[in-house]
Amino acid sequence: MILPTKVVKPIDSLYCISAYVIQLLSKYEAIDFDDLFDELNAIYPKNVSLERLQQCLDFLFIIGKLELEDETFKIIFR
Repeated sequence: MILPTKVVKPIDSLYCISAYVIQLLSKYEAIDFDDLFDELNAIYPKNVSLERLQQCLDFLFIIGKLELEDETFKIIFR
């Protein structure tokens, strides 16, 4: 689910979707969840559900690529 396997295709993995999320978040200083969802579905080759986007944000937060500051997500590059 997080990484591609024999069963989970790369396009369905959180790792791949999260790369697109990071790309979008780096373009904007601040973005709404709904706007992020719309932008992601506009550029991602496959439709992403709201649940998958939330899982991607959780994944990025857990690995330290996102921080929550004043109720908005802030992307961290190290």
